[in-house]
Amino acid sequence: MMTSWMKGLVALVWLAPAWVLAGPHYVASRDWGSFIWLSTWLDAGQTYTFETRDLTGTAPDTVLHVLRDRAGVWSQVAMGDDCSGAARSCVTFTAPDSGLYRVWVRAYAEGRGGTASLYRNGVLLLSNQPFGGVPLSFAWNAKDTFRATSTTPGAGDHLVFLMRSNAEYLQHDDDSGPKSYPLVVASSTQNAGAQRVVVGRFPGSTGTASFVHDEELWSTIFSDNDKDKDGLSNALEPLVGLSPNNADSDGDGIPDALELFGNDGFSFSEWGSPTQRDLYVEVDWMEHPTNPYLTRKPYAGLAADAAAVFARDAGVRLHVFVDNPLPWHEVVCFGACSGGVDFYSLKQSAFSSGSPERRRYFHYAVWAYRQGSSTSCSSGKAEVLGNDLIVSLGCWSSPSILEQRGTFVHELGHNLALDHNGNDVPGQTSVVHASVMNYRYQMLGVSGPGGHTYSFGSNTCAACGSSPKSKCVSCRSGFMGCGFPGCGSCDCDVNEWGAVELDFLEDGDADDGTHRALLAKYAPDDKGGPARFQPRVPHAEPPDAARRLTVERKRERLRSRGQVEGEDFHVSPDGTTLYAECP
Repeated sequence: MMTSWMKGLVALVWLAPAWVLAGPHYVASRDWGSFIWLSTWLDAGQTYTFETRDLTGTAPDTVLHVLRDRAGVWSQVAMGDDCSGAARSCVTFTAPDSGLYRVWVRAYAEGRGGTASLYRNGVLLLSNQPFGGVPLSFAWNAKDTFRATSTTPGAGDHLVFLMRSNAEYLQHDDDSGPKSYPLVVASSTQNAGAQRVVVGRFPGSTGTASFVHDEELWSTIFSDNDKDKDGLSNALEPLVGLSPNNADSDGDGIPDALELFGNDGFSFSEWGSPTQRDLYVEVDWMEHPTNPYLTRKPYAGLAADAAAVFARDAGVRLHVFVDNPLPWHEVVCFGACSGGVDFYSLKQSAFSSGSPERRRYFHYAVWAYRQGSSTSCSSGKAEVLGNDLIVSLGCWSSPSILEQRGTFVHELGHNLALDHNGNDVPGQTSVVHASVMNYRYQMLGVSGPGGHTYSFGSNTCAACGSSPKSKCVSCRSGFMGCGFPGCGSCDCDVNEWGAVELDFLEDGDADDGTHRALLAKYAPDDKGGPARFQPRVPHAEPPDAARRLTVERKRERLRSRGQVEGEDFHVSPDGTTLYAECP
């Protein structure tokens, strides 16, 4: 005989479909198709017939809704699906009041889109317009969130609709999320079985988007459904391929929420991915006012060429933005210097001036004529485990593509915590350290002209166990390299691709404790739980005291990697810059 408490338990199970069936959903970047979304004025008391005609496509099938917005409160006035048994739609109704109405035409199901013409009372309004959209069927709870986030740079204006059934509209959104992406917060629980979400593009828009449905975030003194406080529930993160215990799952220094949900201004969702490491660099250059031969603008193919190196060899998605010319200065220095301009002064005024929200996640490169002094022929200088670099090829009268690309990748390697591995003494550079970080290969490349890459650690030399690196001149200059007698453990072709660090924060976390700006604000949830990540757009350059603290922490990170100060990296006299300098 079933006891009363067991009966109660069974009753709870049967009465709980709302929370049993509801749960997060994720659809990766795709093309959702376009809606017809027409605004039209209707007069109260007048009868109107809207219909679709001239359908084209593979099994095209329209659904037509007429919606009314009254001071921000939307409702459905009429709806029509099949018209006289045909796949086209028609609906006749009397307008309840005067005002602007929206006619929404979508595809009945995925793959049933195409083009259609829209008529009102027999008069053509739109001719052969694309219609589409994709319905997704699942249950949800009140206060769940629904987002369609653009994954195409500069494109992808989408709408998200919640439906109680194929015929009954509940709510929708166009632009309440970051960068005017749609964000819907469900006003009611829907679990009867006919409910659906419909996603599609605004008319005339192009591009792709990802879709995220997440449960309401909550916390108690005993539990929390967002462990890493990044604004994504613990249940959602595995669906996307993320870690619920790490706010930056792929370790590239850019929080999961920015890469998945996007943000105002420069939106990281349009360029990056929360499951692939992304690396961003802005490049400005010195432009001489009268002599174009002194101007140092990078060659046109730099962004694509450098990105191909990283994609091919490391699986890192490198995004290089060659932006703007800078007022001419012959010399650029990290800090003040006689006869030169301070790199950080340039950066304060020129770096992402139109997109300040991206500053804290971008590297900044200045393509200069010289660095350090007017007599220097150094090819560049870069922060180690940092985000600033200088390419200075003034002693090259007309730098070739190979010289430009090699030097850029080399200096960027210093930002990623790579050093020269001992290969910085003229005439004593290794023939087996197959890396752009080796001066032997910086300009012309590895394994034939143009082969710029970091080391894979794939030759037969033994790995280097400690720093300073081995300096066996006979092995470095000998034609047999590490095959020379006694040199088998001498040169150490380290696996640099396995050691690059994309997160240039001093402590390796997504938040460095100084609010390096994460482009976020932190707001408590509506149940008084912990603050949650929400994108915003602040920026402030750190003061010298904060920069010195950053250098100290980076020192410890580099020392823990076996790198030696004075050989593998240097610190400026004022303690604010940690760098590598290249001849």
